[in-house]
Amino acid sequence: MKTILKHTSIIAVLALSNSAFAQDYIPYYPAGWEFKNDVDLVNFSQVISVTTKYLTIDENEEYPVYETYLSWNNTYQLTDYQFVNYNNSYADFDVQINYANPNGNALKSVKIVNSNTLKPLEEWQYTNGSFDVEKITVKRYLLNVAEPDVFEIKYEGNDDYFVQETVYTPQNKINSQTKYWEYRKDDGSYQSVKKLYLDNFLDQTDSLIFNSDRKKIAHYTVNLGMTTKTLYNYKVRKVEVFGDEHDYQQLERIVKDGKDTERYEYEYDEKGNWIVRKTYRIKFARWEYYQLTKREIEYR
Repeated sequence: MKTILKHTSIIAVLALSNSAFAQDYIPYYPAGWEFKNDVDLVNFSQVISVTTKYLTIDENEEYPVYETYLSWNNTYQLTDYQFVNYNNSYADFDVQINYANPNGNALKSVKIVNSNTLKPLEEWQYTNGSFDVEKITVKRYLLNVAEPDVFEIKYEGNDDYFVQETVYTPQNKINSQTKYWEYRKDDGSYQSVKKLYLDNFLDQTDSLIFNSDRKKIAHYTVNLGMTTKTLYNYKVRKVEVFGDEHDYQQLERIVKDGKDTERYEYEYDEKGNWIVRKTYRIKFARWEYYQLTKREIEYR
């Protein structure tokens, strides 16, 4: 299944798309799990699993880059997330998610294992309070080290949609802090703000705007005094859910700092979910087809 890829453009794409997985496999705080939040299904309660394969296009040839797998249990809880790197199998991992109760969202534990050796990479134990997550205890297993590093992530929050995450080192010193705010409107739309602090200095601010259908419509990033503005444009299409027709917003185009950067074309299955997505980018003032994404969806 693994393929050795030597094409430099493929490696460059991989480096960009997989940068989030370099050391921190997924965010500690579940609200930041983009692999879950951005799954883009018409009705995920109909779905058992989704396998997504990402390919890059060069001179009309397809080159596999990476693959992900998501699966849900009978109470619609996401229980497994797998990542396969076609360029480097050492980067493969499997996230196994356990919940505090069979019908809720509160987490009990997360275990991240090496997909090839099945040895644990990290184990997270969640402590939940009346408000939200209070603490996560992390065991991080290092290569050729007998005992794992153990450290904690602590949370503070209030009823005004504010959460502060503090990540400590194994020596109990602050490694980083992230502050989250949500500002909600009566129509269901909302703004999510995240500020990352390193060594007590503000490193980056991310502000995301969501519409009433929980679709991301804007992302503002401030880093080193520079602001980047990304807009997400959708087209509305008709879908059928349990015999009733609904409007569904499908991502069509991304505009960054006032310029078109990507647009998408889709093929759909009989349930209305996309199974093929072609991605185009602007190159030399023309649209260039450069990425292909394929999905296999298992239904209930």
